[in-house]
Amino acid sequence: MSLSPQVLLSNAARDKCIAKLKELPAFMHSGVKPLYKASVLLPLFVQNGEVHLLYTLRSSNLKAHSGQVSFPGGKMEEAEGVVETALRETEEEIGICTQDVEIWSDMSPVHSRDMTMLITPVVGLVENLDIQNLHPNIHEVEEIFSVPMSVFCNKENHGHFMFNEMPLPLFLHGKHKIWGITGFITHMFLECFLPSEAYKVDFMRKGFTLNELMPSKL
Repeated sequence: MSLSPQVLLSNAARDKCIAKLKELPAFMHSGVKPLYKASVLLPLFVQNGEVHLLYTLRSSNLKAHSGQVSFPGGKMEEAEGVVETALRETEEEIGICTQDVEIWSDMSPVHSRDMTMLITPVVGLVENLDIQNLHPNIHEVEEIFSVPMSVFCNKENHGHFMFNEMPLPLFLHGKHKIWGITGFITHMFLECFLPSEAYKVDFMRKGFTLNELMPSKL
């Protein structure tokens, strides 16, 4: 099965992915009212002839989730929608201009680990993106990196983290570990985006402890 941009980013594949994203179940805890709402952007782009997902490594100076991998995004401002928030925060954090992003769809919102925030992922395709030309906000972002689809499809890069007796998806890519909510959102997106014959997972092959994951201030 080809993972080429011509296949994965074709109009037919895009429409099929969006339809699947719209069918995702809700990942919210009933009866829990979050204090804040937020959204993140899942930026797709093409690099070296392969489709990539872009991530940020949060600054080690931040109070919350410092040194962890995340998608660009943040809290929603008053009267903002999820798409507007994701695009604004992405431009503020790493310098991707709003007009360069083709929005595909939002995904089902997910509660943060402490239940205080409701996070809505937004999928978008960024045209002509060169990571080297991005300008990260040094107060929030320590590093910008991307992961090609071939890495996600390689079971040797799969693992899990147990949370409340439930294994959560984890992806390995070089020195980075994509886990927690970011890992969960990544997996749910890939289930909708990649052909099922290409994306076969084996998250139980290796487990990681919180102590192994938290010192990720790389």
